[in-house]
Amino acid sequence: MALSITVTSTKGGVGNTTLTANLGAYLADLGQRVLLIDADPQPTLSSYFPLQGRAPYGLTHLMVEADPGQAISATSIDRLDLVYSDDPDGKLRDWIRDAVDGRVRLKHLLARPAFAQYDVILIDTQGAVGPLQDAAVAAADVLLSPIPPEILSAREFVRGTVAMLERLRPMAYLGAPIGPLRGIIYRQDRTRDGRRIAAELRSEAFLPSREDTRV
Repeated sequence: MALSITVTSTKGGVGNTTLTANLGAYLADLGQRVLLIDADPQPTLSSYFPLQGRAPYGLTHLMVEADPGQAISATSIDRLDLVYSDDPDGKLRDWIRDAVDGRVRLKHLLARPAFAQYDVILIDTQGAVGPLQDAAVAAADVLLSPIPPEILSAREFVRGTVAMLERLRPMAYLGAPIGPLRGIIYRQDRTRDGRRIAAELRSEAFLPSREDTRV
C-alpha cells in the first residue's frame, strides 16, 4: 500500500500547498510514483503543475461516488498524478459532515487496488478546521505541519493543530487511527527571534506531548 501523508495546519498561509507540491515533485524525480490530492476548496495545488491528461472529475466525484478511475489526472511530470479540487462552493464539506462515513471514507478509499500503483499519496489541506480537513487527516499514515518560526505560528501549532488531533483520536474506533504528527520548521528567517523560536520548537518546548508529536 502507498504511504499516505497529509500536510495540514489549522493556520492559513503557512505553506501547506507549497510544501505538498515541492515534496511531490521531489519524490517523483527520485523515481517514486506519487499521487497528489487537493483537498482545499481553493484549488492552488490543482493548478501548480500543467496537466498532461485531465480526468473528467476530481475529489468530489472520488468521495461521493467512490470512483477513483474517473478522478485521477496525469501531470506533465513523470510519475506525478493529481486528484484536483472541484468544489469551489464548499459543498463537499457539507456532504462529508452529513454522510455516515464521511470523515473516514477517504481513508478506506485509499486502501483500494486503484491506489496500489503509488508509492506515496500526498494530501493538501486548507488552513481551517472543518469536515474536509478532518477527512484528510483521518486518511493519513503520517501528518506533516509546516511551522514558520514565528510566535503566532508556533502557538497555533499547539493551540490548533495539536488540539485538532486530540479531537480526532476517536476516529480510531472507525478504522482510521490518527497518524503521528511531524512539524517542519519552514521559511525560517535569519533574525534572532527566528533562531530562538526554531530552537524552542526543536527542543519541543511548545509541545504538550512527546509521544505522538515530533519537530
